[in-house]
Amino acid sequence: MEDHQNFKGLDRSVRKQKIIDTAAVLFHKKGYTSTSLDDVAGALGITKAALYHYVGSKDELLSIIYTQAFENVFRDTHEISGMDLAPDEKLRRIIRNHIKNIIIKDLAMFSVFFSEESQLPENDFRKIGEEKKRYTRIIRDILDEGVARGLFRPVDSRLQAYAILGLCNWIYKWYRTDRVLYKPEQIADHFIALLEEGYLADRDTKSGGHRSGPVEARDRGRPRSKEDLHRRIKEHLQAVSELVDALKRGD
Repeated sequence: MEDHQNFKGLDRSVRKQKIIDTAAVLFHKKGYTSTSLDDVAGALGITKAALYHYVGSKDELLSIIYTQAFENVFRDTHEISGMDLAPDEKLRRIIRNHIKNIIIKDLAMFSVFFSEESQLPENDFRKIGEEKKRYTRIIRDILDEGVARGLFRPVDSRLQAYAILGLCNWIYKWYRTDRVLYKPEQIADHFIALLEEGYLADRDTKSGGHRSGPVEARDRGRPRSKEDLHRRIKEHLQAVSELVDALKRGD
């Protein structure tokens, strides 16, 4: 429990942020519906009446958490997407940022973000849906540019973006701050390698040769039909599922 005097000694903006952060942790641990404003006030060592000086309701607290979550999502992403970099390097940086500085850095906030969306008021729910589309669009634009420049395989950019974001976002389900099996940098490196190289052993490597360069590998593995593309995507998604299961087991 927080010391009441310490809380009162903080600047008003800091006090409000502390309320938001405390609510995110409680919503993460207990669930939104099982957490009351009394719980939030108690965790801060203040009265519920004092809490009302900063937020008007539990719904408002949840909406603020979602707003701040998207501020975190877009803060560095816009900067990276505007850099004078090749699409493949932009995507690496966005994936690394998404894993380390968005999901893992604010695990409680994003656990709430992914699990409590249905609790939002209707207007906020629609707004969050639009923001998700906007973020996915940034990823798709980078993918489309990479395909146009011959850096990426010619695949459906929407489906590819969903696969990338799904892989990164699912971390909130298994990452534990009290039992860290892998450092954030290790996770980012592994996920980027999986996305760029796949999970099949390289045929040249198995025969004792060197791995092919990116262009050779891309040409060799290029899907030749829509059915082939769908098959390959299913294989990659299965690999992601198996990886998540292994990480949860601590393999």
